[in-house]
Amino acid sequence: MLQISGLSKSFGPQALFSDVTLQLNVGSRYGLVGANGAGKTTFLRILTGDESPTDGEFVLPKQVRVGVLRQDRFMADDQAIIELAMMGEPDVYAALKEQGQLADGHAGAGPERLAELQELIGTRNGYSLKSRASAVLVGLGIPSQSLEQPLSTLSGGFKLRVLLAQVLVGEPEVLLLDEPTNHLDILSIRWL
Repeated sequence: MLQISGLSKSFGPQALFSDVTLQLNVGSRYGLVGANGAGKTTFLRILTGDESPTDGEFVLPKQVRVGVLRQDRFMADDQAIIELAMMGEPDVYAALKEQGQLADGHAGAGPERLAELQELIGTRNGYSLKSRASAVLVGLGIPSQSLEQPLSTLSGGFKLRVLLAQVLVGEPEVLLLDEPTNHLDILSIRWL
């Protein structure tokens, strides 16, 4: 599914890696292991398009849904935990929010817009988004009674779990996870 050919990354005269060629196959799991500063995060940043390689290329089919967990990503502390996880499906989440606003009379869109929203939500399994997000969050060890609380009520490690839940809720076909098991207990690692 993912083809990498001759990938290299240098910073001035310092080469992090060079001429990396490999194929990552559907249904397989791969781990990138190395010392701190060896270039693991940089390699992932290239695969996610956040950074350019010095040389080489990688090919990922255009229609593939990719989920990315970055080390340095932060979220709004005042938002509800469940809402943040639901944002893993951004189009569906936005459609649900807009549909709710229209139903409450806060916007003046007509029946055509309501029909568009209902079609998007229906075809993308949006009416189950909240329950799917809840299941992922609970699977990662976040208590169900905490899901409606703001993110600020969680420790740093549990905030990372919400980020991971957000990625998983998007049901990606390819997951690129940068240190996904940091701050997870053994039960959550097994669930993942």
